[in-house]
Amino acid sequence: YQGASWLERPERVKEEEPAKLLKALAIKPGMVVADVGAGSGYHAFRMAPLVGDTGKVIASDIQPEMLKLIEAKAKKLKVANVEAVQGTE
Repeated sequence: YQGASWLERPERVKEEEPAKLLKALAIKPGMVVADVGAGSGYHAFRMAPLVGDTGKVIASDIQPEMLKLIEAKAKKLKVANVEAVQGTE
C-alpha cells in the first residue's frame, strides 16, 4: 500500500495505455466486472463509468490499506458502483 502513489502516477496513462485494455475488455453498461489485485483502484475507477449505474466493479485486494484507499476515493468522487472486497492469498 505504500506504493499507492506510484500506481496513480500521471505517466501511467502514457506508459501503459489503459484505454487499450478497457477497449479489449469490451465492458458494457450493466455488467459486473472484477479488478482482482486492484491496488489503489486505478483500473476499477476507469471501469466504473463503463458499467454505469446498473453495473458494478468489484475491486478486490489482499491489503486492507488498499481497500481503504479505494473506499475513500469512491466516497470523494461519489462513485457508488465500486465495491472494495478483501481477497485472500
